[in-house]
Amino acid sequence: MMTKRVEGFYCQLKDFYNRVNKIRTRTVSTQEFKKESTEIYETWMTEILPTLRKLNIKSGVCTSLEELFQIMNREAKGRVSSVRDFNQNLSEIVDAFLNGVILKVRELQSPEPTADLMDSALFLGLDTNWSVATCALQLQEVATILVAEKKSIRLDKQSVERILGRKIQDFSFNYQYEAFSKEVKRLFSVEMPILTMYLRKMRVEVLHEGYNPQPEEKASIVSFTVGLLEKLDMIDRM
Repeated sequence: MMTKRVEGFYCQLKDFYNRVNKIRTRTVSTQEFKKESTEIYETWMTEILPTLRKLNIKSGVCTSLEELFQIMNREAKGRVSSVRDFNQNLSEIVDAFLNGVILKVRELQSPEPTADLMDSALFLGLDTNWSVATCALQLQEVATILVAEKKSIRLDKQSVERILGRKIQDFSFNYQYEAFSKEVKRLFSVEMPILTMYLRKMRVEVLHEGYNPQPEEKASIVSFTVGLLEKLDMIDRM
């Protein structure tokens, strides 16, 4: 989210852009041009430009606009020989103002806490592949448990052992998912996606050993998770 200061200035820039754009998109008399151009120049010099400098927004568009507004101010005070010629010059850079200045301000966002968190973990060699894969893997477990609770499918150790018909030494989500899949098939005749040995191995390596997956490995984890969520959503609505 943008800070209130930047958000307010962003809205101010949009209004300013619309005012400037209005001059070049409609026919105005010399008198109207003088009045509007003087007001626009004063707004630029007293409000827009100082704030851009405070926010350290640097752009060639700013320089071009500043020069143009200076010409505008001089012409407004003197005799305007051709408003049409001026509008043609204005048209050459006014659209660039939106992309070169307004969007730069729009991009001034407060850093997300997660971004700071990952920056702090860079020394571990973990990147966005790891964070995305971790999120997807955790989502598999959380989503399954939540839907199981909604459907009154108990996934505690004792219940899982009863469903699977065997004792379990190292209780984990792998067994919970297996039990959930068995119960969903019995209750709703729905086949759950198979949690392959590869995915089980990746779960251990990524979540517990800090393995940084390759892009294609991350993609396979995300793809499976999306398919799983779609199936869980269907079950949730039954």
